[in-house]
Amino acid sequence: MTIALDAFLILLREGLEAVLVLAALAAMLRRAAPERMAVLGLGAAAGIAASLLAALAYWHFLGGEHDDRVEAVTLVLAAALMLWTGGWLARRADGRAWAESLKRPADRALNARRVALAVGAIGFLAVFREGAETVLFIAALDGTAGAIAAGLGVAALLLAATWVVVQRGTLRLPLRPLFLGTSAFLLVMAARFGAAAVGELQEQGTVAFTPLDIPDALAALGLPDSAEAMACFAAILLLALGALLLRRDRPAAAQPAAAE
Repeated sequence: MTIALDAFLILLREGLEAVLVLAALAAMLRRAAPERMAVLGLGAAAGIAASLLAALAYWHFLGGEHDDRVEAVTLVLAAALMLWTGGWLARRADGRAWAESLKRPADRALNARRVALAVGAIGFLAVFREGAETVLFIAALDGTAGAIAAGLGVAALLLAATWVVVQRGTLRLPLRPLFLGTSAFLLVMAARFGAAAVGELQEQGTVAFTPLDIPDALAALGLPDSAEAMACFAAILLLALGALLLRRDRPAAAQPAAAE
């Protein structure tokens, strides 16, 4: 029972964040550009394959030891992509931007190559960031295959239910709230990923660690527990919000209708 519970908690903990990111993007794409769902799916599938390969590489070259440098790079790339995509969605949710985009079909904006590549890359990195760790943690469990499989199966069902609930909850939302909600979620996740990258570097001793005494409830939400990581978290959010506010203050005619 203990091994099954361990396997359940590992997959649930590592997979929940990836599922929420993928579900938010999938909900937006299903409403605004359903033909791009395949790109997100391919990115996620590639993330699973890359996770297995990375886990094999860890076992072969590092004896199964987790490499904080690899995760730090992955987190930085994911944060950058989420910032770009979140900002793009926020600009498209602006009424003036939508009015300007009437000069072109709206679906052309959503189908632009850079947007499609960013969506696929986020799907890849969201899964890859968690996947390799999950494989290594599961491989380290000392128990029967049946117990491990039972724990993984229950966690997978719970993650699938989370996916369905999140997507069904957004099906009836108008596009503007859906774009704004997805944008806000991605920007917050970008800040969290940036702070997590600092945490990985702190584990390597590359960045100093100054502990912060934050409430347990906030720590459970993923807020950083060091001054350095918190500074990174706040800086990313402030920069993103500042850039969006400056963009909104520009005349509507000066805003591009789409990401080419």
